[in-house]
Amino acid sequence: MPANLLEDRDYTIIIARSDASRHHQHPWYQEWVEAQASLIDLAKKCQQFDSDGITVYEASTPMWEYKNSNVARLAEILQRQNTEPDSANPTEINLEEALKATFSDYFASKPNAKGKKGAIIVAVLDQKPVNATAVAEIIVSAANKIDKDEEIGVSFIQIGDDLKTREFLSDLDTNLQGRGARFDIVDTKFWHEIKRSSVVQFLIGAIND
Repeated sequence: MPANLLEDRDYTIIIARSDASRHHQHPWYQEWVEAQASLIDLAKKCQQFDSDGITVYEASTPMWEYKNSNVARLAEILQRQNTEPDSANPTEINLEEALKATFSDYFASKPNAKGKKGAIIVAVLDQKPVNATAVAEIIVSAANKIDKDEEIGVSFIQIGDDLKTREFLSDLDTNLQGRGARFDIVDTKFWHEIKRSSVVQFLIGAIND
């Protein structure tokens, strides 16, 4: 699949980091630190393909949305999340709301998005969301609204090695059509797999895997 299929798309990056992994002694803390260079390289490529700027979400409670944004915003978020969370105001991973907003914006703008090929969504997480069933249903619903398989790609990048998270992502990757989706639009990777392949190949995998 040629790389020019990545051009003229909307790109969204969702950061869904657990409070626990923000503590320096947590085993996933160092993985988040090590993954940042790869995530920033990925965002640079997304920004190159998205003329009106990428959208970035902090998928937490509350959720934060940054439209028409850029790599600098993502870098700032990643750096800030390396500090320990406020124990008086704990947050939870809020992947459901971030995905719902992303798909809602995409389908609302689609009739006027002349020349746009579709969208690629990259969600980075270290823990299975509490509302995992709702997350799956949102993705299935989106997959049933598109016209062709490569219109939307959702790539999940796992930080850490949590088994329940891996099982959840593997099920989305291999069983989305079993859940009722018209198209299989999900691809999943561990963060270190991005380093072994080019960023362009990773993004192509989002729409052709």
